[in-house]
Amino acid sequence: MSEPHDSARRLQRVTLDRRQLLAGAGGAAAALGLAACAPGTVGPAPSTDRPTGPAEIKGEIVFWTINLKEVYSDYVTGLISAFEAAHPGTKVNWVDVPGNQIEPKFLTALASSEVPDAVNITNLQVAGAANQLVDLGTLLPADQFTDYVPGMLDPFKIDGKQVAIPWYHGGAPIMFYRKSVLAKVPGFDYAASPKDYPEVVELAQKIYDATDVYGTTVMPSGTVMRYHGIGMISDDKKTAAFNSPEAVAVIERYKDAYGKKAISPAAISSTANATYQVFDTGQVGFMISTPYILAFLKKNSPKAYADLEMTPAPRTAEGKFLLDGMQTLVVPAKSKNPATAAAFIQFITNAKNQVDFCKLVPIYPSSLEAIADPFFKEETGNVLEDRAKQMIAEELPDTVYVSYGTKHDAELTKVFDDGMKAYLGGSTPAATALADLADKWNTILAD
Repeated sequence: MSEPHDSARRLQRVTLDRRQLLAGAGGAAAALGLAACAPGTVGPAPSTDRPTGPAEIKGEIVFWTINLKEVYSDYVTGLISAFEAAHPGTKVNWVDVPGNQIEPKFLTALASSEVPDAVNITNLQVAGAANQLVDLGTLLPADQFTDYVPGMLDPFKIDGKQVAIPWYHGGAPIMFYRKSVLAKVPGFDYAASPKDYPEVVELAQKIYDATDVYGTTVMPSGTVMRYHGIGMISDDKKTAAFNSPEAVAVIERYKDAYGKKAISPAAISSTANATYQVFDTGQVGFMISTPYILAFLKKNSPKAYADLEMTPAPRTAEGKFLLDGMQTLVVPAKSKNPATAAAFIQFITNAKNQVDFCKLVPIYPSSLEAIADPFFKEETGNVLEDRAKQMIAEELPDTVYVSYGTKHDAELTKVFDDGMKAYLGGSTPAATALADLADKWNTILAD
């Protein structure tokens, strides 16, 4: 769930940038590149499971996606053809939108009388547009919502309306270690890896004390604060909730660790890919990231790839993994054909169609039935990738999408995370730093 956003630029043309594919990921999870298959690759035949909504499914709809056409045209056109075949008299007109254009283009469409009918938007756009989206609960039978991971579906129920359906994401975070560094830490046992973030900081300090190598790149982002049990925003979404003695104690612990070199200066760098670069070159002992790191290192640094070990990342006190990046599907309230649009997005996200997409690119589904597919347990010979896939599949039912639930989520995330970087690298007292950030949040939320 945030870390660097531009790593995929270093991959080949056929590599799809996860900032484009999973645009909108904030907090501690990086929006990073995903290795993709070559253009023109044909995926498995889409499922033709036919949703049975309360309204008749017919007529034309316009469907928007984000940066899928160049590499995944065959997959998407296959979905469309299968849906049209299952529902005679329907037609889906596909429009693919560049990742950096989806937000302004979607907002402009909502303000006009010409809106797309079924739209792929990122998690950060949903809350701000909620009052202009259809309640999908009025268009789809209740039993068609039971297969989605509750922690991914329920957060998109806003003011009693199911305004979005979760689609795909990059998976829960994993701890990745440089074996050559951890081998020098007396008594370290991968089987006893950190179970919470206080233990993450403790291990980072042990690494530096034993090796003179920085421990990690973890910093107290908004998502990491939630792992510590810190509430970030009030229940009514009107004010910051993190200006508390408990939060002061958390960030002081990170400041102390930063000063004692348990945390690398790369954690507060504004340079794209800084945290990946120091991990790549062995300047830190471990990082917490998504499985993208495997594809990145395998291609760009085989020596570092061969030096990797991994364990599950810490959970919250409630036993959950936090996901702050998610692709969703919505139907604008101004759609001229909302029933067909809702049926189409449910069709896209049925279990088989989600599994087929995951077979083309290392993403993960929102469907419980999908994650139970043998694909997520199969051995391919790529030991690290297989382990990561199996690990995330096992964790999926306990993975929860988290957001601030406002139209300002992206801005709030950036303000807090930038503020924490400034705090770690500066001399402002913790209480003052949090109070200043709370004031900034409250000003933003007052809009």
